[in-house]
Amino acid sequence: MISAAQRVLEAFRYPGRKACLYTGHNDPAVADYLGVKRWDWTPAVTENVEPWFWNTHTVALAFGCEAVFTSEGKEWIVPRITDVGQVRAIEIPDVKEGRTGEILEKMAEMMEHFPGDTLIRLPDIQSPLGVAELMWDQSFYLALLTHPEEVHMLLEKVTVFTINYINEIKKLLGNRYNPATHPQVWAPPEGYYMSDDVNSMLSPEQHLDFSIHYINRITRELGPLFYHSCTWTDPYFGNIEKLEGVRAVNWSFGTSADPAELMNRFSGRYVLIPHIDQGVHLEDGITNLDKGIRSEYDITRYLLDNMQENSSLFIWFQPELCQDLEQISKIYRLMKERGYAPPV
Repeated sequence: MISAAQRVLEAFRYPGRKACLYTGHNDPAVADYLGVKRWDWTPAVTENVEPWFWNTHTVALAFGCEAVFTSEGKEWIVPRITDVGQVRAIEIPDVKEGRTGEILEKMAEMMEHFPGDTLIRLPDIQSPLGVAELMWDQSFYLALLTHPEEVHMLLEKVTVFTINYINEIKKLLGNRYNPATHPQVWAPPEGYYMSDDVNSMLSPEQHLDFSIHYINRITRELGPLFYHSCTWTDPYFGNIEKLEGVRAVNWSFGTSADPAELMNRFSGRYVLIPHIDQGVHLEDGITNLDKGIRSEYDITRYLLDNMQENSSLFIWFQPELCQDLEQISKIYRLMKERGYAPPV
């Protein structure tokens, strides 16, 4: 019997072979409800570095942005660049200091605390462009036009820091490193994740110049790449196709093109990793399709119905959906009917 790890590795290695895998983190409540030992393709447990796992502002903090807190008690930052002349004085920080240093220390503690076969997931990593936007005040997008040299200077510094930071994490975790940040799937200990969420704020030409080129530079140092961008729409397809060394990709249903269109265009290049959570069928990107999708089961079925012969999917069913035992069991039966469930 092929192991879950072997099956996932095969998908990553041969993304042009038609396949569908899925994970719900091997939720035991789902297995009990279904009366099976294994219901998904989760090879091993991965732990997140809490409470900082989803902090999109981690690198901006490392570069000296001041932390502030919202009325709800959530940490955020104050931009440190209020004048373009400040960029030249910014130095590349030591990754072992500040928040990134705290994360490295927490990872070391986790390696001692959890069993040796438990992996530790790479925390959220924003693209250099996304970090620069956070570091700069509201004049940032104007500066792309009026002071591109200084913007590129900052992007260069963030790129070098990002490479140093992820390399330090990889060195610390070794074979316990999981680079698949979002969606939270299992992956072998090589490569890295990057979120490129500001693409839709720029023209495609600017996105290529100020984002894609820097991501490709990082990938040449750290690849392969697990790439996320919330917005996958036609104007940016060409830029996405210029990404180098991609292993897997993810998008958001609510702000992207028809997933059938995405599978038609991008299948065969890399593993496609959509994430499905409770209520996602109500998002505009799904309701605007007018495909009769009324539930997360319907979204799953729509994905399977529109797979190409070279589509390789690895779907993440998020925790809230897995708590809906009636719906997740219906999804499991669909996977079993299509031949995508693991052997019992």
